[in-house]
Amino acid sequence: MLGAKTHRTIYLVLLTLLGCTMVCSTWAANLMWVLLVANWVLERRWQEKWQMLKHSRALHVYLALWFLLAIGLLWSNNIGAGLQVMQVSLPLLAVPLVVLTTPAPEGRARRTILWLYSGTVAVIAVIATVRMLTIEDIPYREAVPYISHIRFALNCCMVFFIAAGTVLALCRDKKRTWATRLATVGAMAMAAWMLVFLLLLRSYTAVAVIFVASLAAILVYYRRWWTIGLWVLAAAVLVTAVGIEVRNYYRLVPLATAPLQARTANGNTYEHACDGIVENGNYVNNYVCPAELRTAWEHRSAMPYDSCSATGYSVEPTLVRYLNAIGQTKDSAGVAALSDEQLADIERGVANPVYTAGSPLRKMVYVMLFEREYYVHTSTVRGFTMLQRLELWRATAHVISDNPLLGVGTGDAFDAVHAQLETDQSELRKTSKRTHNQYLTLMAMFGVLGFAVVLGFGLRASWRRASTVAPLLLVWAVAVLLSFITEDTLDTLAGILFCTWFLAFRRRTALPIEQ
Repeated sequence: MLGAKTHRTIYLVLLTLLGCTMVCSTWAANLMWVLLVANWVLERRWQEKWQMLKHSRALHVYLALWFLLAIGLLWSNNIGAGLQVMQVSLPLLAVPLVVLTTPAPEGRARRTILWLYSGTVAVIAVIATVRMLTIEDIPYREAVPYISHIRFALNCCMVFFIAAGTVLALCRDKKRTWATRLATVGAMAMAAWMLVFLLLLRSYTAVAVIFVASLAAILVYYRRWWTIGLWVLAAAVLVTAVGIEVRNYYRLVPLATAPLQARTANGNTYEHACDGIVENGNYVNNYVCPAELRTAWEHRSAMPYDSCSATGYSVEPTLVRYLNAIGQTKDSAGVAALSDEQLADIERGVANPVYTAGSPLRKMVYVMLFEREYYVHTSTVRGFTMLQRLELWRATAHVISDNPLLGVGTGDAFDAVHAQLETDQSELRKTSKRTHNQYLTLMAMFGVLGFAVVLGFGLRASWRRASTVAPLLLVWAVAVLLSFITEDTLDTLAGILFCTWFLAFRRRTALPIEQ
């Protein structure tokens, strides 16, 4: 039998590998958590673990959630889907059980684990950036090669806070050695790199996590005038920058404000939809001459006018939007004014030059505003990320209202939501999309009563003095809770491990800022 010290070493090694592999390999991450459980079983110490289990309120939350998922099988019609949910959710039970009944890493071991994890995330972010720069027309959702870009963005948020906490800790260190200064610069670079990458990844959730979690950490732990002032300044800069982009988006160009012309320069008739859809300060569906667009396009491009680009959109709407975005009429004169680079953009499916040449913030704002414009005037949601979520949330809320107390069961939530989409004749009724809201998904599975049980355990676990909770755990909890609003985070292994791995650093000194 191995000694306690050996099992402890194995635990720390496996915990490190689990943190690194959860962002780059599903197969390896599955192996790591299974080995972690095996080491936990072979270690024994059952009496000690039982005492920790009884007193760990956080562990009770996970136990309650998992057992509710199991009980929800009793009134599920689709038992196969329910068993699949339980299989995927095994780490949701196993990882918290192991890490919360095992002493937390301390000192050098804790720092080493957190920085190896942070280094792995940083390297993958570099790989994703290289892919975006070198692979033509790669969707930003596919830039991260190993896991969902949304789950990866959450990990980038945690690396940002680890780096930021390290910077603050090192700045408080009275021993100003060259190594300390070098470490400070490195941590600052890491934090800055995470912010830049998240903007490149266009992650709205990550931006919200950083602002909300940083405010929570400041109010709970670091109430200094300069920390509050810095947060207010950053928030003011962001709000101002977004406001400027919104104003630029809606600032009408001369073509949009001038009286509508009936004919092109060649004497052909313009079509003016006058539907009010604005993009880049111009009305998208005004000044359109389909006949001239086809002829002029076929004269300049070898790509058939009726074909689709790599993005799946046909040439005509892409061409119309692009000409609109640069303030040109949608006729032969507008096509003739396109440069060769702009023509190539349209052939690749780029509908707005801002998407390729604008700042990351401008891209995020313009995409969001166009989705809003299109939905307001056409009620179309297909192809628009946030609007599809709203449609899915509405259908899920209807399922919950029909089954408010106990829900539809662990295995039937997906089927029930898509049955509702069929009833509503939604554009998403033939898709395989999930709810994209973990709170609604859980309520659909086991009803308001079951959700209230989990919520009660969660409130009980959080009802404690802030000084006893690790700062890292606070920002992680904010990240998890915010991610549940826009994602079914617990549907994938990467999401489950993000929601459980950081529990290992639950001690008050878990963030490097305490060094």
